[in-house]
Formats: sequence, structure tokens, C-alpha cells
Amino acid sequence: MKYTLKRSHMLLLAVNLALMAAVFAGNYFFLTKGGLTLKAVTSGGFVLMGLMNLIFALTQRKTRVSFQISLAAGLLLACLGDILISPGFVIGASLFAAGHICFFVSYCTLDRPRLPDLAIGGILFAAAACFILFAPILRFSEGYMRIVCLVYAFVISCMAGKAAGNFIRTRTLLTATLLAGSVLFFFSDLMLLLDWFAGGGRITGLLCMGTYYPAECLLAISGLIGSFEMRRD
Repeated sequence: MKYTLKRSHMLLLAVNLALMAAVFAGNYFFLTKGGLTLKAVTSGGFVLMGLMNLIFALTQRKTRVSFQISLAAGLLLACLGDILISPGFVIGASLFAAGHICFFVSYCTLDRPRLPDLAIGGILFAAAACFILFAPILRFSEGYMRIVCLVYAFVISCMAGKAAGNFIRTRTLLTATLLAGSVLFFFSDLMLLLDWFAGGGRITGLLCMGTYYPAECLLAISGLIGSFEMRRD
């Protein structure tokens, strides 16, 4: 799909890319130095991208903004999950799950849920559930933590399945970006599971954060791509 971009559009794209670079730099310093404040500021970068792209979408005539609204809500909830997951896993995971639901809703604004989406999501959840239930390397200090992880796995599997289904039916830059972001998010959460409940060590922590922020940035910039694709000149 070809876009006719004005100078203002190119400027907004450049700002998005600059914010993405800042998020990556913040992630690097967080991984090397740590600190909740630095993590919060870094996560604020992709929230700013989402809000900025939402505002842009609102200024476009005849452009549906339900996609950008749900997307921005998901980014904000993910940021809150970033901040609160360290002191409390259940609270952070709940916020992330709510964010994934918002992402799923945003995907559904592009195309209603269909059987292939459910099939792909079901396969992903079945694999994730088997791993959570039967993998001997996982150790849950409390029984309810396994249930929390299962619920979370179900939500993100639905999100990833919907992204895959959308891409299979309509192969555009937008659906490709959403699929890439969703796959990275799924992998990042797998690394988070291993980090928290399998004692994966530093490598799983690095892989988790090293794929998490690219995932969030891809989802955030998809709000802008969506405005370009859905714009009616």
C-alpha cells in the first residue's frame, strides 16, 4: 500500500522514530544500571508515542479512531504494569492482561474476530497452558500464581492469534507491524515467566526486556501507520 505523506506527516513519523530510539536507549541504561524511575520514564516514551498518534488520528477527517483509542489505552496500562510488577507480580500482571485486552479490542476494530483467529489463539494457549501446568522447571510459591499465569497466557494468546489472523487475511504494513509486536510481546512474556518462576537468571531478564520495548514501540507506531492506511484524502 502506498501512502501520500505530507511534510507534517513526515515530521510526525520522525518524532515517532526519535521517541523509539530514546526508548531503546532508556532500556539499555535500565538493563545496565537498573532503577524503577528509569524504567517508568522509558515506558513513558511508548505511551507518549501512542497518545501523540491518537491525537493525530483525531485530527484526520473520515478516519476511524477506535483503533488508536484502544491501542493508546493498552499502552498506558502496560506502562502502569511496568511500574507495579516489581513490587507486586499479580497487580502488574493484571494491568498487563488488561492492556492485552485493549490491544485485542484494537485489532478487532480492524476486522471482527473470525474462526482462524480463535484457532491460532487456541493453539498458542494450549501450548502455553501445557508448559505452565507440566514444565518441571517452573516453581510457584503459591498455588494461585499458576492460575494467574494461565489467565494471562489465555489473554495474550488471544491477542497474538488475532494479530496473526488479521495479517493472514490482509497483508499490509499495519497488520505486519501489529503481528511483529504481538509475537515479540508473547516471547517477552515467556522470558518473564522463566525469569520469575524458573530462576532463569540474567539471560531471561535481558531477553524479556530486550524484546518487550521493541514490541511496545511497534504497537505504538502502528497507531500512526493505521492513520495513514485508513486516511481518505
